[in-house]
Amino acid sequence: MQRLAIDYQFLEQHCHVVRSFREQAIYTVEGQELLDRQQIEQFLTLYQSEIKGLDIQVAATYFAASWRVLCTALHYMASLTSSQLNFRLDNLTLQIVRVQQFPTIFFVLRDHTESASPEGEASVWQEQRLGSFYQETLRPVMETVAGVSKLPVTQLWGQLPLGIVYYIKQLANRLDTAEQRERLWADHESVKEMSAEWFGVKRNPFALKEIMVDNPYTPGEMMPLKPTCCLAYRTKTDLGYCYTCPKLTKQQREEKRSQLMQKQMESSKK
Repeated sequence: MQRLAIDYQFLEQHCHVVRSFREQAIYTVEGQELLDRQQIEQFLTLYQSEIKGLDIQVAATYFAASWRVLCTALHYMASLTSSQLNFRLDNLTLQIVRVQQFPTIFFVLRDHTESASPEGEASVWQEQRLGSFYQETLRPVMETVAGVSKLPVTQLWGQLPLGIVYYIKQLANRLDTAEQRERLWADHESVKEMSAEWFGVKRNPFALKEIMVDNPYTPGEMMPLKPTCCLAYRTKTDLGYCYTCPKLTKQQREEKRSQLMQKQMESSKK
């Protein structure tokens, strides 16, 4: 399969990976500063206020979840594109930008020079490339955030897998051929086979044992439970627990499903 040019429109619109600073940003932090406990605590405190979190742990889970778009961009390039971009911490600047009133994190590339993808069989170098990112870029951030927030680092890693699947689906819809889509999904599945050592935990966070429940948004279909709680119920909003939160009992989830379906019926009548 012939590799593709990088789709910068997809990177910007869906992954918030950009090549220039956002002038409307309300906060900016250099990637390497995220490893400084004082800097990350300051960042999370501001982020907590923006997301209306009740404590810094909510900011920690939401911040961990924000990295899923960068992970998606990395998986996309490793799988499909003829060149790669540098996602090392010393090349990243993070900015908080309010997008439709929601604080969105953008990843700004200081140097956006493309480097050619390695020659030869992709499977030979893909794990090394993905593993290096998770080990050298994201793992230190996750561990620093866990230390400051006092959350288990596994809870932070658990914010990524289902979110990445969502964005992979968005990307797949933009691809021209079935071969490209199959390659993208096959390579994504192979991430589940990566050694847990890359992530610094006992189990690869992508190797999920999926528990499926009824999908209240599309009756007749199933959807997976989240691997870990995102703490949305600890925000000053009416979100409450997510329907797919692993903390809910069977009875609580059924009550939540009924509420969601009732809301859908009411909205469809308007």
